[in-house]
Amino acid sequence: MFCRSNVLLLLFSLMAATGALAQVGQSPYTVRGIGNINSMATARNMGMGGVGIGNTHPLFISIQNPAMLGYNAYYTTALAGFSVESRRLATTDTQDRLSSGGFDYLAVAFPLLRNKMALNIGLSPYSTVSYNLQATEPVQGLPNSNATVLYQGSGGLTQAYAATGINIYKGLTIGGRVSYVFGNITNEVSTTMLGDTVAATTYTAYYLNRTSFSDFMFTGGIGYRKDLNTERQTYIMGGISYELEASLNAKRFYSAQRLQGAGNSPIYSDTIANNYPGKMLLPAAIGAGVSFGRLWHYMVGADVRLQNWEQYQNFEQGNNEGMGNSYRVALGGEWTPDYFSRNYFSRITYRTGVQAEKTPFRINGEQINEFGINFGVTFPVGASGVHTSFLLGQRGKTENDLIRERFFRINLGVTLNERWFERYRYD
Repeated sequence: MFCRSNVLLLLFSLMAATGALAQVGQSPYTVRGIGNINSMATARNMGMGGVGIGNTHPLFISIQNPAMLGYNAYYTTALAGFSVESRRLATTDTQDRLSSGGFDYLAVAFPLLRNKMALNIGLSPYSTVSYNLQATEPVQGLPNSNATVLYQGSGGLTQAYAATGINIYKGLTIGGRVSYVFGNITNEVSTTMLGDTVAATTYTAYYLNRTSFSDFMFTGGIGYRKDLNTERQTYIMGGISYELEASLNAKRFYSAQRLQGAGNSPIYSDTIANNYPGKMLLPAAIGAGVSFGRLWHYMVGADVRLQNWEQYQNFEQGNNEGMGNSYRVALGGEWTPDYFSRNYFSRITYRTGVQAEKTPFRINGEQINEFGINFGVTFPVGASGVHTSFLLGQRGKTENDLIRERFFRINLGVTLNERWFERYRYD
């Protein structure tokens, strides 16, 4: 059994390590909006395609729907997850390869009312922006010169949250989550004028746009579980989550520079805006899930999540950057041969799933699709577990001057369970 000091030491070590890691999800499509949106799926959920809105497990909590916490009010649970990714980008005539890694979630949950109500506090990325694009074009009116334009973006939003779920009546649960969303997104554009001779002087126009965000978001959820056969421990479960529309406070810093020569010596610099106030509107989202299973043996489930990104408004209110309404569908399941066997390999849980998504990114008049196949395994350690999952996926295509991304992602998660805040009796 893990002692409490080891649990706390692991959590603080993981939290400290996150500062040295880049976020996962480098993609040229994150030039739009606030980038890739995190689903809050744990490593266990990812092994099933991200299924988690309408299912949970007695030992491994799901943080996607706060109402599911009402079924996990026994153990004090600490969980953390990381992932690494390799992504291959291709157009009709070029290819590139990217790799990244970073933290996915860090959370603690503990019972408030045993077997009835639980509280979950945690930290996870809400979105990720990471892109690097380059284009070279001839300069109109200067036939012997070219301009190289470099677009770079980084940052994203993080949410620190507190959530609770309560079992109110015969398997019916409700829950809520309050998130403090914060972070900044930096966009840089540099345009370099190149002459046709070695001696020609190069000039670069450099623009930096950094926007900081902070405000609160609210999510509600409902869940229901019905036991079908008490002896065989079969059940059906469902859940719905709803993330309210949020208007985030924002401040923008905007500067411009003109650079000269190979050393990029500044010959002009100006701060156009500093802490200029504004707002960003994030659209509401709704998700639903259903699952069927036999406790400690197997579970199959499906999720769907919709978000109205056409209502999104960036810092310049009224501009939604051409974003489109998105949806995500996931189907998956898990199987444990014999959880109570003395044979360790019979206690390992195996998972698989698929996921399909219409992302909010609309490029060249076409909305970008994504598809993935998932596999996962949980290695039990007492009442705790170590989770691994693998995702093979593709986003976009090469037709219509788009970029095709093929990626392989590995998720690693740890769940530590202990019974805290209990009084023991001794005879």
